[in-house]
Amino acid sequence: MTLNDLKATTVARVNQDTIRRLEQAEKESGTGGKIPPTEWMWGQLVDWSLKSGHYVVREHQFSDTRLFRFDFAVPEKKIGIEYEGLMSEKSGHTTLNGYTKDTEKYNLAATEGWQVIRFTIKNYKNVIERLNALLQ
Repeated sequence: MTLNDLKATTVARVNQDTIRRLEQAEKESGTGGKIPPTEWMWGQLVDWSLKSGHYVVREHQFSDTRLFRFDFAVPEKKIGIEYEGLMSEKSGHTTLNGYTKDTEKYNLAATEGWQVIRFTIKNYKNVIERLNALLQ
């Protein structure tokens, strides 16, 4: 395989896209190099995916009956990964309607055989540890 062949692979494109997204998030955040939690999680999940061989996707629609999406997912293992942005300005998670919609989403996921792991600003850096524990 040549270098150009390697650059054309899906793995290379995923890495490039991830690096570009992380760099953009860092620029836009204005937080002195701190990366927003969802972008940090995505970078870690891509790295984990490459090392483990498990395919990870963003914004995965897991059901044919509703348009609900997981922030991230490992579809082959039916694992959904959610970041609950309780602290963000546009969070609907803390309203009654938003919280109710979340419960409907998680209940549907359970009915369809998905395991959902959820994170907040306090524990999102445990995503890989938790994912590995689920897969053991």
